[in-house]
Amino acid sequence: MTQCCAKSKRSQKQCLKWAVRGRSTCHMHGGTSKGPKTKEGKERSRVAALRHGGCTREAQFIRKEVLTLIRQSKDLLKAIY
Repeated sequence: MTQCCAKSKRSQKQCLKWAVRGRSTCHMHGGTSKGPKTKEGKERSRVAALRHGGCTREAQFIRKEVLTLIRQSKDLLKAIY
């Protein structure tokens, strides 16, 4: 096992905790975080910068379509009643 390679900003001393298996830092310094994953499974890609996918072009297009269908149905109901 290796020790955490993170250093303190104040004392410039290395962290004395053990690093997370497969990482170079301990759990306190981000060893457990792996970053966002893409569909291909790659870590920390620019493609995976979205947090939830609600702002993609496809999501915006679907939202607009749903809103137009809601408006059309409201207009139809007003015309019936």
